[in-house]
Amino acid sequence: MTIRRRFLLASSLARLIQRERGGLRQVEGFFPEQRDRSSSVRLEENRGLLILRTAGPQGETEEQTEVPVAHAHALLDVCAGEVDYSRTPLPIGHHQVLVDQIIRPRTLHLVTVEFSNEAEARAFHPLPWFGPEVTEDARYTNQSLALRGLDEAPEIPLSDPALNGLLDTLENRFPVQPRVPLGRAAAKQVPATKAQAGPAQTGGQAVQVNLDDIETAMMAEMERTLQKNRT
Repeated sequence: MTIRRRFLLASSLARLIQRERGGLRQVEGFFPEQRDRSSSVRLEENRGLLILRTAGPQGETEEQTEVPVAHAHALLDVCAGEVDYSRTPLPIGHHQVLVDQIIRPRTLHLVTVEFSNEAEARAFHPLPWFGPEVTEDARYTNQSLALRGLDEAPEIPLSDPALNGLLDTLENRFPVQPRVPLGRAAAKQVPATKAQAGPAQTGGQAVQVNLDDIETAMMAEMERTLQKNRT
């Protein structure tokens, strides 16, 4: 299970991060919403991915499988909505931070921090250059931005503490974060996985991910969308 916290970001800081660290252009298209799962296709320059996210009692699980770029373009053509952005990964301690400059459907700058469990997520103190937290605001998810857009994007002011905090981050100087004691994993917890050809190793046991099932489900989504557009 991957836990994410999301924050707004001042546009000038996002541009500085991209200038210093570069970025990967991505387009992600979403199929119509469903109650307990979402399906999307992501084009990362010369790489295509099918993505299935499923909500469960232990949190959200995610499966990905790579597809030919031509197939990704075809799926994007029938998606209900898209979000176009440039992503810059920033390792901060043992956390993975993703800085997104969203270009379409409207300009927006976000920073996402990924955690392996809820205790770790709760213990994390936002860095000085982070803007307001929007984790609980569904309007700022990629799916919502793609399918519903955003009426108004708040302007995040730039401050000296934010700029100095970002410079510290880029120079690999981070504030001390509280330590989270290790605990036993919850029963039947299913981690988020990236599907690959062949078995993956999890806790010393092989877990087989069926890529055909993923692609079949995505193609079914595409067919339902095409039928809906014809009616």
